[in-house]
Amino acid sequence: MYNFSSLDSLEDLISGFLIHQIYLAPIILLVLEEIGVPLPFADIVIAYTGYQVAVGRIPYLVAFIILLISDIVGATILYILARKYGKKIVNKFGKYIDLDMDKLDSFEEVFRKYGPIAIIVGRHVYGFKVPITLFSGISKMKYRTFALSVIISDSFWIPFYLSIGRKLGPKTIRLFHAHHINHWYYLLVLIPIFLALLPFFLMRKGNQNKKK
Repeated sequence: MYNFSSLDSLEDLISGFLIHQIYLAPIILLVLEEIGVPLPFADIVIAYTGYQVAVGRIPYLVAFIILLISDIVGATILYILARKYGKKIVNKFGKYIDLDMDKLDSFEEVFRKYGPIAIIVGRHVYGFKVPITLFSGISKMKYRTFALSVIISDSFWIPFYLSIGRKLGPKTIRLFHAHHINHWYYLLVLIPIFLALLPFFLMRKGNQNKKK
């Protein structure tokens, strides 16, 4: 059972941080999540930044660049740590993020089969970001390949959640208490699934256009 009272306190703290630090908060929160700190609020952070765009507090392009750079910086830090310390990180900290060597072995099979597309698509699936980054570092994947895959993935992910925040407006902050609001909870579950399938849909559509 989740301790909702302590979870509410954390959510209130983060939402207050976002409200009062519209530039600094997204940077810190996204970097921390990409490094592996268990803060499952990245999607909501981006959505709330979209609300700030809608009310004119942050230009859209500035918001996109800030979010993209924050994501790349956080992912790069974890990638470098994984490349240098590799399996030591998994053995010591894996239990905190529900990750072990067996799961990394399963990721290896996916990487061998799909390559960079596994990063592009997998980062849209809840709980896959950190394991994917860890494996990319441990397997000594070229940083250029890894970083480019992250950028492509984020080019779908960030605009999508920014648009959600722009449409929801002030209601966006309520997403931090999604476990109390059933329809928002299901929205957060379904959107990552949609984003995971989106690249395949676009590639299929592109292939159909080429055949024509």
